[in-house]
Amino acid sequence: MEERDHIDKALAFIEQTQKLGDQLKKAEEQQKFMLGRMIDLKVTNQTDSKEYAELSARSKGLQDMIDKWRPIYLERTELLKEIKRKK
Repeated sequence: MEERDHIDKALAFIEQTQKLGDQLKKAEEQQKFMLGRMIDLKVTNQTDSKEYAELSARSKGLQDMIDKWRPIYLERTELLKEIKRKK
């Protein structure tokens, strides 16, 4: 039964890592969209608009989240690659 527990934990780790990767990818896509819109607003001299301020705040929060979780994701994927190499 103990071996089954290890397998379940390993599978859960892999699944969580994949989900984290998907979430990071979505966050990065959203970040690109927001930055693109901010550039559009900057080009039309609307950097003092409410929309720009909201986008800026959301972009900063999203970037903070990406910065926090990307190293963890990269660490986990490297660990999984290392395990595959040892097989």
